[in-house]
Amino acid sequence: MKMKKRIKQGAALLAALVLAAPAAAYRADAATPIETGRACSVAFEVSGSFDGLSDLEVLVDLYRLAEVDSSGSYTGLAGFEGLGLEDISSETTASEWEEKAAMAAEVIEQEDIEPAATSTAEEGFAGMEVGMYLVGAREVGTREAVYRFTPYLLALPGNAYGTGEGASDEWLYDVTTGLKPEQEALLTSIRIDKTLASYNETLGGASFIFQVEAVLGGESVYSDVVSLVFDGPGTQSLTVEGIPAGASVTVTEVYSGASYAASGEVSHTITAAAGEENPVSFTNTYDGSLTGGSSVVNHFVYTQPEEAGDDGSWSWQQQDDSRDVQG
Repeated sequence: MKMKKRIKQGAALLAALVLAAPAAAYRADAATPIETGRACSVAFEVSGSFDGLSDLEVLVDLYRLAEVDSSGSYTGLAGFEGLGLEDISSETTASEWEEKAAMAAEVIEQEDIEPAATSTAEEGFAGMEVGMYLVGAREVGTREAVYRFTPYLLALPGNAYGTGEGASDEWLYDVTTGLKPEQEALLTSIRIDKTLASYNETLGGASFIFQVEAVLGGESVYSDVVSLVFDGPGTQSLTVEGIPAGASVTVTEVYSGASYAASGEVSHTITAAAGEENPVSFTNTYDGSLTGGSSVVNHFVYTQPEEAGDDGSWSWQQQDDSRDVQG
């Protein structure tokens, strides 16, 4: 698992997470000593309201970084001595927790260290030794999105010191902590395959125009018009990119050429799957008439400003069909 990368990408999220985690509420001078031989348990609450995530099994790895003595002092285990865990106190800041988690993730990745235990977020963990851990929930996904979780430090036992007025500073051996996902919507593409079975050279180029509409969750997520131009019989393909995975995509041939008739259906609806070509096919033949026709594609390109504060610029380009634009 590429935890080092996730630490860097989710720095702001991690700061919020650790403030709510037992490690951030750590207090070495709690009223009672830690029972170092006592087993701990961990339960997880997955925040967020992502519909697709609720049906997924999230695997969580716990990496034990340090042991702790009865006074609450930590000693880093082999490979983690340089994290400075012995300096942890109630004064440790969120940014310091973040730094230590990043360092731990780097060691784990570089040394290919195996977790002390693996379970699901739903089942949690039982029978865990006291100590400091790195929590790493694994990436999960659906056909529409990927969900990632930022690793963070977790102290076992924890305590509720500093979490609110009247909170106890007693050690908590049964800990509940959070997993906050980040959602990344997946994008995919469709491929329009167009076959012109017969062609009249006298009429010149034959243009065909397609309306592409994508709907996801009852909302329109993509709408565009694309075209293909033929200068002879054969098959051409056009890839339309940037369509949310899982969307229902309807491709309709809205213009079939001035002298060409569609063979078969003029509209196709598919579900755009991630990582697939998602093809739809159309065929036309010459209908014997002598009506010519043509089309052009107006393409607008935005250029970012060279310096902050300056305005970008738009340029206009005109192409025969959409293949140059989509490529």
